[in-house]
Amino acid sequence: MPKLVTVVGATGNQGRAPRSARPEKPSVEVVAADLDSIDSLKAAFAGSYAVYGVTGIDGLLAEHDLATVEKVEEAWGRAIAQAASETAGLRHFIWSTLPRASEISGGRYRLSNHAAKNKVDDYVRGDPGLAAKTTFLVVAQYHSNYSYGPVSIHPVPSAGAYVHFASHPPDTPVAWIGDVTRNLPPFIKPILEQPEKTRGNVVFACEEVRTSEDSLQIWARSKGVRAFHVPVSAELVCSLWGKYADVLAAMWRYWGEFGEKSWSAPGHTVLTKEDLGVTGLISLAESFRDYEI
Repeated sequence: MPKLVTVVGATGNQGRAPRSARPEKPSVEVVAADLDSIDSLKAAFAGSYAVYGVTGIDGLLAEHDLATVEKVEEAWGRAIAQAASETAGLRHFIWSTLPRASEISGGRYRLSNHAAKNKVDDYVRGDPGLAAKTTFLVVAQYHSNYSYGPVSIHPVPSAGAYVHFASHPPDTPVAWIGDVTRNLPPFIKPILEQPEKTRGNVVFACEEVRTSEDSLQIWARSKGVRAFHVPVSAELVCSLWGKYADVLAAMWRYWGEFGEKSWSAPGHTVLTKEDLGVTGLISLAESFRDYEI
C-alpha cells in the first residue's frame, strides 16, 4: 500500500525533492492550502504518513521589513507544525530549518531567516508527540545562490572577467548542497527509511565543503571564465543590498567566523551523508556546469 507523503511548497526548489526520493514514479496530486489557515493545512495533510514542511521568504523580502518577514515566516512554520501535530496517523514530520546562529555565535549573529525557523524548532520540541516524529533537516547552500544579491557574481566586460564582492574572507568554509533538486532526494530517502535513526535528530544535507575562493574558482572553471574574489566592507554590502545583506551576506560572514561550528546543533545529534549512507550526489562542479547566473 503506497504511503502518502505531503510536501508543503512542492513547486519550490526544496519542495520538488521529496517527490523524487522514491525509486518508483510517484503518483502526484496537487492540493491547495493556505499557510495562514491551519484548517486548510490539516485538510491537505489528512491521511499523510509523512509531511515535509518548508517555508521561504523570497516573496516577502521585497515588500516587508525584516522584523515583519521573520514574524510571518515563524507563523507559517508554526501553522505547518500544528497541523502536522493534529494529523491522525502521521508517522514522520520533516521540518526544514537552519542552525541556531545566534546561540552558536554568542549573540554576534542574529540572522532573521535562521531565527524564524529556530522559533518553530522550539515549538516542535515543546510538543513531545510531534518532536518524537520529527527530523530537523538543515540544507546547505544552493548553487543558485550565486545569483542572489550580496553573494552574486558580476561580469566585468571590460576586463573579460567576473567578480564576487565579498564581506567575508576568501577562506570562509562554504557548505554546499549544490543543485538541491538533484542532491536533496538522496537525503530524503534514508530519512524516511531509517526513522529510528533520524527522528528527533538533525540531518545536515551537504554535498561538499569548499572555501569561498575555491567555490568561486570551481564555478569559473565550469564556465571557462576568469573570476576574482573582491573584498569589500560589510557596510558597503549593506549600502548596496540593504536587508538582503542581512539575510545572505551576514550568513556568509557567520560561516567565516565560526567555521565548522556554524552548522552544529548544540545539545542535539547531527547526522551527515556518511551517517545515513547517502550516495548518488553530483559534485559542485557539475551543479554549476548546467546553471546560468
